[in-house]
Amino acid sequence: MNHKATSTSQVNYKSFLITRRSCMQHYDLLMIISSAPGNFERRNNIRKTWAFERSAKPRWTSVFLVAQTRNEAVSNVLLDEDEALKDLVRASYYDHYWNQTRKIQMGFEWAVTYCNFSFLLKLDDDVFVHVPRVLSFLSVPTTPKKMFYAGCHYANMGPHRKGKWMVTYEEYNETRYPDFCPGFGYILSHDVVRAFVDTFSSLPFFRLDDVYVGMLASKNGISITNNVGFEVWHPPQYVCVPTKDTLVRHDVGEECQMKMFNLAIFPR
Repeated sequence: MNHKATSTSQVNYKSFLITRRSCMQHYDLLMIISSAPGNFERRNNIRKTWAFERSAKPRWTSVFLVAQTRNEAVSNVLLDEDEALKDLVRASYYDHYWNQTRKIQMGFEWAVTYCNFSFLLKLDDDVFVHVPRVLSFLSVPTTPKKMFYAGCHYANMGPHRKGKWMVTYEEYNETRYPDFCPGFGYILSHDVVRAFVDTFSSLPFFRLDDVYVGMLASKNGISITNNVGFEVWHPPQYVCVPTKDTLVRHDVGEECQMKMFNLAIFPR
């Protein structure tokens, strides 16, 4: 990979984290969920549905990755939320759409430093997760326990040279990205997260976070396992309804979270 570094590559990712919260036990699955500071309702809906821990020593846990905000009212509510629920991993930098790579770096660094886990599931806060199916998928003998990177496999994707996701030739001068999974959801084994963290300092910052993770994987010789359960799109008849394959569904609004959760727990 020979793309050029921008000035933001000089940022020290180790300074991003201001929360030192630790996991309390070993978890088969650690879910880290990228969330904007003001998305209180999204986080609450997630806590009430698929992220609700229903046993004293669950096999999985979840945290939200949240940056700072210049809105004083939102900041104050965020402080109260953090104190009351203790499931926020908070950053020192300010939230911005193009700071998602920093959030990934922060989340991975926090995970390998403060948590004991077998697999990490990185998510956005607009998804539905069928947690029992994810755990079942990770438990089958054919699922590798090391060198594992799974999601919706994107291959031979080229950079956009105009529009919202425009990337200049100065930022990236190749015609194709390395293979990657879209950032709404993907799974990494613990050793892969550790390898990625160790690679941060040698891989220039790239502001498309899912592509950046693909770059990390390419640099470490890690291939992607495609799984149809990571649903970018769904058939029209499955709006707010899990399919037989659903592990992680992209673009699920707040009104769908409870419906999908109920159907997952109490299928028709």
